[in-house]
Amino acid sequence: MKLQNLFKIQAERNKSLDILPNLDEYKLNARKLLALNVRVGALANATKCFKYWEDEEVIHRDNILTRYISTLSCILTVGIDKKYTDIESVETRPNEYCLSDQFLNLYVDINDLLVSSSKDHYITLMEDFLSIGHTIGFSEQEIIDNFNSLY
Repeated sequence: MKLQNLFKIQAERNKSLDILPNLDEYKLNARKLLALNVRVGALANATKCFKYWEDEEVIHRDNILTRYISTLSCILTVGIDKKYTDIESVETRPNEYCLSDQFLNLYVDINDLLVSSSKDHYITLMEDFLSIGHTIGFSEQEIIDNFNSLY
């Protein structure tokens, strides 16, 4: 997936945010990574992939897509803040892991980025996140179109 346009759109959106004035750079970055973890959790919750018991709960694809785009927005913001916007594209590819394992791997990716921030860790995070989209059944064009229209 090509990222340049997504980075540009997200950077413009970020300019309109009113950031709390009492936050220093460390606190702001910590909250952004916490926000990313929260959004990943909300997305996992929407998919119900964590359930190991039977029930009749309905899964709403539109809700999952909205949460997916929200999480993508957060990941792009982290990349912008870390100045990784020169990444042209990342590959989306099928993943052999079940969806719950993919979410657990995503948390590891976020932790890796927190502990040892690098462009390689960011690329892995983005690839693994896009792989989740593929597993859920979102096409690249569907993700791009919804990113452009929902925000």
